[in-house]
Amino acid sequence: MKLKAFAKINLTLDIIGILENGFHALRSVMVPVSLCDEIELEISENFEFYCNLPELATNDNLCVRAANLFFEATGIKESVSVRLTKSIPFPAGLGGGSSDAACVLKGLNMLFGEPLDEKALFTLAEKLGSDVPLCLLSKPALCEGRGEVLTPVDGFPELDIVIAIGKDRLSTPKVFREYDKMGLPIENSTKAFLSALKSGNIRDALSKTGNAFEPVTDILSPETKLLREALLSNGANASHLSGSGPSVYGIFTDEISASNAARILNDMGYFAVSCKTVV
Repeated sequence: MKLKAFAKINLTLDIIGILENGFHALRSVMVPVSLCDEIELEISENFEFYCNLPELATNDNLCVRAANLFFEATGIKESVSVRLTKSIPFPAGLGGGSSDAACVLKGLNMLFGEPLDEKALFTLAEKLGSDVPLCLLSKPALCEGRGEVLTPVDGFPELDIVIAIGKDRLSTPKVFREYDKMGLPIENSTKAFLSALKSGNIRDALSKTGNAFEPVTDILSPETKLLREALLSNGANASHLSGSGPSVYGIFTDEISASNAARILNDMGYFAVSCKTVV
């Protein structure tokens, strides 16, 4: 069985407070995109895990942890081989590892005759990470709480996207720490975006996209700001950080414009790829 594990981008990301458990309360519109890893599952006598990137072929990989949770929850004694082919850059704020884990959960459930219902699958997903439930849903959604409280966003348009990443790498905990130090005001880009989207005004909705971390990452990694500016100067209607970075994305009006912008950034020495939202 072969499955696609889609990357995600945050079209909006607001930090609206602190939860009782000490984590930041988020509000974000997340959308899967066609940039993806591939997961291959096959029933086998013993559990085996392979990855095309040796540094990820460890027992701590989220694919392995997802498989262990699935077999523990179901009591199934058979096992599988899991083969992961990575195409999503990491760590990049694109949810690659979370999507891989969600794909393993969903795939194993199909492979073994769906012993778990949807609620049980999402319970396991929450144990693996805050982005895993969204990746399991695999459609545009409003994400709240730590990111695990999901409300699907229906009628979402297909958008042409360019994802670009520089050489910097950012630590998510450090980005959160610096955000707290800066004492930034609460943004409401998510509510404004959803309101414009509901009215059918896509151009206005795109003008409402945003990411609360950008004032922080502009300092920690000025390269992320340069990439956003490069995407805008090459035709993007909007460009923002995804997650806590370092990846950024640009939204384009058509596939040709997106492909041209990705090629220009590639020529500048950056990783850049054109893709589409998965709706």
